Amino acid sequence: MVVLAETVRGHELRDAAVNLLLGQFAPPRPLDEPTARAAGGLLAAANTNSTIDALVAAEALHRLPSTVLTSNPDDLRRLLDGHRGVTVEQI
Repeated sequence: MVVLAETVRGHELRDAAVNLLLGQFAPPRPLDEPTARAAGGLLAAANTNSTIDALVAAEALHRLPSTVLTSNPDDLRRLLDGHRGVTVEQI
């Protein structure tokens, strides 16, 4: 759900490409306590407070191998430093 909130804006034409892309993957699973705790651990290890990015990173680690597309790759790369199986790509 975080990814959806970060990418769509309620504009049918603008959101069309995002909806098409998301439709090609498994439905998102609900945010659960283990993922939230993993995100907290990533925040502590990276010494940052980007909670949303940490939740995305924790979910990506749960779905290995995975690729995260972002307009700000630096924060995600910092959170994922030392973890294998996740590729972060700038869009």
